[in-house]
Amino acid sequence: MTYDLVALVDGRPSSDDLLAGLAAAGEELGVRAVSGGAVVQLCDDDDHPLVSIELPLLIQVPGEVERMLGEAVGSVDTPAWWVEIRATTQDGARELAERYAHTLIDRLGGKVWTSDGVETAQATAKSEGTD
Repeated sequence: MTYDLVALVDGRPSSDDLLAGLAAAGEELGVRAVSGGAVVQLCDDDDHPLVSIELPLLIQVPGEVERMLGEAVGSVDTPAWWVEIRATTQDGARELAERYAHTLIDRLGGKVWTSDGVETAQATAKSEGTD
């Protein structure tokens, strides 16, 4: 079973933001595009995918994020950018996915939804002692 995250980003992610997320996840990882470039995968040394990242989608309809993720996500201002991230069950994949998602929201603002809860950029900074 995969571990799914959604980075709900306040600003439109630039290519620099997406590359910073990839670098934060792990510069030693391989990167490949699949599904006609709609998905980027981070791969281990044996070219096995660890994390899949879908292209950002613009959500403009108020309440749409809450409808799709449930009330636990809280209020999400629109427009917002939805970046879906999926980690495999391989050791370390979940942490790579979380680093990628948190890099995006630290750079642009927003929150990360997982089945474990919701984190904001400020909460992430405080938990890492960077506040």
